[in-house]
Amino acid sequence: MDFDDCREAVPPPRRWTSLDGVNEDSAERLYTSDRIVVDKIVTEPLDNNVFLLTCVATSKSVIIDAAAEAERVLELAAGTDVRAILTTHGHWDHVGAAAEVAAVLSVPVHIGQEDAALSGLQGTHPLTAGTTALGELELEIVATPGHTPGSYCIGVGPVIFTGDTLFPGGPGATQDDAAFAQIMESLDTRLFGRPDDTMILPGHGLHTTIGAERGSVEEWRERGW
Repeated sequence: MDFDDCREAVPPPRRWTSLDGVNEDSAERLYTSDRIVVDKIVTEPLDNNVFLLTCVATSKSVIIDAAAEAERVLELAAGTDVRAILTTHGHWDHVGAAAEVAAVLSVPVHIGQEDAALSGLQGTHPLTAGTTALGELELEIVATPGHTPGSYCIGVGPVIFTGDTLFPGGPGATQDDAAFAQIMESLDTRLFGRPDDTMILPGHGLHTTIGAERGSVEEWRERGW
């Protein structure tokens, strides 16, 4: 999977050149370095976090979870070279603006194929575990089933976007005991091996770090949620 390659077959995107439509208090810069910028808006009706991840060197970007309010998502991405929409999982509240934003920007929507039918989206591209380039960045796509069969997290440098897999205070909701065991295995084997200062950016609510959550894992396992 290469986001540059998947754009070659689509026409040049419409460009948004201004952030004037974004209220000063509605967009937040969560992380910045000489290589990476992460911006966030919160969309209604379920207070979903929508993220824009940008490579500083090239201005290439991806939208993570185009949840709702397509116009605001487009404004968030203004001035960057959007290459794709990455979807952490297929629940309706994480995909509501994906089709419209993808059509305006002429970019593909990537989602774990286990969740493609659940999402109701047409013509999606697979989101598969492994690494892929975004400009000069290397993104790590991590399969973390449990909240849904096709849940994925997206890591870059010291940041990981966790969708509804991990929040401050515990894992996302699961359907049954088997799914809970699966999400805990995902946390144990694919997330909590990361450094303590890894920044967790979930699909709703506030961000946290691996170090802040690590000490509570056994409590979560014992309580069963």
